Amino acid sequence: MKFSNPEAFILFGILAVFVIIAIINYKKKKNLLANFFSSKAFKRLGVRSGGEIDFFKSILITVALAFIILALAGPQWGERYENIDIKGIEIVFLLDTSNSMNAEDLKPNRLEVARQLIINVVDNLDTDYLGLVNFAGAAYTQCPMTVDYDAFKLMVEASTISPSEEQGTDFNDAFQLAERTFRTTKSDRRLMILITDGEDQEKKWTDSIKSIKDLGVVIFTVGIGAANGAPIPVKDKDGNLTGWKKDKKGEIVKSRLDEDTLIRIATMTNGQYFRLTDAAAVDTFIQNLKSYDRKVLRNTLKSSKIKRFQYPLIIGMLLLLIEFILSEKKIAWREKQ
Repeated sequence: MKFSNPEAFILFGILAVFVIIAIINYKKKKNLLANFFSSKAFKRLGVRSGGEIDFFKSILITVALAFIILALAGPQWGERYENIDIKGIEIVFLLDTSNSMNAEDLKPNRLEVARQLIINVVDNLDTDYLGLVNFAGAAYTQCPMTVDYDAFKLMVEASTISPSEEQGTDFNDAFQLAERTFRTTKSDRRLMILITDGEDQEKKWTDSIKSIKDLGVVIFTVGIGAANGAPIPVKDKDGNLTGWKKDKKGEIVKSRLDEDTLIRIATMTNGQYFRLTDAAAVDTFIQNLKSYDRKVLRNTLKSSKIKRFQYPLIIGMLLLLIEFILSEKKIAWREKQ
């Protein structure tokens, strides 16, 4: 047996106080009557006050309240099984992990803000399948499709800037990897969420858009960073700032948000573009995801305990009813001797 509201058992403490008070009152009443009547006269009385009926009625009330408390605790036993349709969508996050995501125009930096955005989005979802692809010059699966949101968020937090040999930004490689992921699933409700500053050096992403659209995938794009740009910090292995990224001429490179590209990608796939620095836009983005039309992804057999609170409740109410209708007088008057 299990209880859905075990905290209700605290009320048994209050009931214990009630019992103690009832016992004290019973003894006081008995002593008070003994001061006015002899035992022989008391036996000849037709009134049961102070007699065994008071004690019996107190027991009835106590037991009735105990059963009502038990009902409030929500006893459950037995199993009920039912088929549940799990509705959702399949979402693959594409997270830019190039060096430009180290820029600090968003505090503490673009990558950290992007990771927190993903976690915030996940906290507002329920039954969707989620995957994570990290990309720079090359793409790799950071987390395969899963409904384990805790594990997914751990993989998001573990996402770091790609190593130097994989630097650059190639949307096409990320799109192709995400597309291959979707081809192994059965849902017809699929989203890619591209989170980046929009600086794609390869410019080959248009090659993937047609096949993505044919697959029925919609791409939402989220722009990270300021339009006027920010320098890219260079740090040592301990995370200490050692300078700023420079071009071949020795000038400091500024990473700028390329909104035009992100708007174009979203428009071509019937998606939407959101700028991360716009708080209202981010809220709208999350609300759009929550309200997105969801289809049945899988069926599962759900078991649940059967609630049985009505049984102790009925017993408690019956006992209170019996206590209420009991007469304070004897059923028959004693004949005088």
